[in-house]
Amino acid sequence: MPSLDRNLSVLFLVNIVAALYWNMTGIFVPLYIRSLGASVFQVSLVLFVGGLVSAATMLPSGFLADRYGRRKLIVLSVATMSVSPLLYSMAKTWQETILYTVINTVAFSLFTPARMTMIADSVKPTVLATSYGLMNLAWPIGGIVGPMLGGFIADNYGWTSLFYSFSITTFACTLASLCLRESMRKPVDKEEKGISSLLNRDVAVTLALLFFIHIAGNTAGGILQTVFPFHLTENFNKSMTEAGLFFSFGFGMATLIAQLPSGLLADRAGRRKTMAYSVFLIPLLALLFLFTNDYATTLLIYMMISGLWSATWPASAAYLMDDSSSASIKGVLIGVRLTAVRLGFTIGPLIGGYLWDAFDVATSFYATAAFYALSMFLILLLKE
Repeated sequence: MPSLDRNLSVLFLVNIVAALYWNMTGIFVPLYIRSLGASVFQVSLVLFVGGLVSAATMLPSGFLADRYGRRKLIVLSVATMSVSPLLYSMAKTWQETILYTVINTVAFSLFTPARMTMIADSVKPTVLATSYGLMNLAWPIGGIVGPMLGGFIADNYGWTSLFYSFSITTFACTLASLCLRESMRKPVDKEEKGISSLLNRDVAVTLALLFFIHIAGNTAGGILQTVFPFHLTENFNKSMTEAGLFFSFGFGMATLIAQLPSGLLADRAGRRKTMAYSVFLIPLLALLFLFTNDYATTLLIYMMISGLWSATWPASAAYLMDDSSSASIKGVLIGVRLTAVRLGFTIGPLIGGYLWDAFDVATSFYATAAFYALSMFLILLLKE
């Protein structure tokens, strides 16, 4: 079991706040945009534009993390997160939220590659997946607390108070991020391949497969993330507090349970096997949404899907890092992976919003199962 040094401990605390912020905005910003008069499809268009810009920012962010250092990008990203909620609070029409959503998602795109490369800089390759699993516990902690807290504030104090709470929290986190030390080591090995190693056939094939695996899986996740807030509030007649509780358990608790065991499994049994075992049942689970109108059963299915998909996170990140020991391209490799993640979460909301308005929620579940099945097929093409 790897231990966290002081720098990674600070990063973990910063990551918890970022997770609180991301989970709260991810659930309640779509509902806020809807409250400004947007249809579900128009909400998905806003998320699509934000996701598209975010995806385009991921690879440059990885390059910037390699070029200028991890710490600077983390500080910049968290500072930007503290500003975007104030912009949301001033919106009068849903169209205004397009720009604010772009700012919000770009801030997160700066944070994630820098965070993941700082972890890879700081631990031994033999425990990298376990370390990712340990550090990834910050996401479900934020996923448990964020939705519950956000729903309570929105229901009892209104949208403005919710956005002010976002801003105050992330500003405090900006101050904490200044305590981070730079982790990037300058290349000293004359055989350091750098960007040229991306031309290696094996690395290129691995990148391509992981790219499409993450697009497919996260498109499915993006569909669920988009339709479920509306499914809960409009079909199950739940309040925003109750919707927040659903995501606290459906995403937060599920990923908390999955992260560390999946990292340990990936280091011991293999990266590919862990991904395959995790995704195998997800398409079938997504189809089970079609056969239940029971709230508790729906929550259980959502928890299982969230937990199993999140179990692929440490394995896929470590798999990618295994293909290159070059410190000078870690950020680029992570940037490629995260570009695929963001593309999935860009395409998914657009598909989910369209299917909701044009057909029904059942069609969204069919599409979710199909994209998870495609991801599973691509995982089987990877080599261990």
